[in-house]
Amino acid sequence: MNDKSGRSSKSRNEFIEKLKNRLDDLDEQVEKAKKKGQELEGEARKEYDKRLKDLKENRREVEKKLKQVQAAGEDQWQRMKDEAEHAWKALGNSFEYFKSHFK
Repeated sequence: MNDKSGRSSKSRNEFIEKLKNRLDDLDEQVEKAKKKGQELEGEARKEYDKRLKDLKENRREVEKKLKQVQAAGEDQWQRMKDEAEHAWKALGNSFEYFKSHFK
């Protein structure tokens, strides 16, 4: 294995681990937010449920991209990494919006 490919594998593994940790952290924060959401009623509860559903869909998209990064060959992983980072940003924005509306 040449040095370039060794670095590439290492950075891919680091990226995968970092993204897994981010998802775990986000999951913990969502669980805390869910407890607060249980207290909502009426229209506020409907909006909460809708936003939570959107958040879960975005999270599934990030997880899907993570799996694609893991499965990608050396020649494709950088593109998959970029797509995973884009999905992560969308998830982060979705979570921030969710959090700001249901404090």
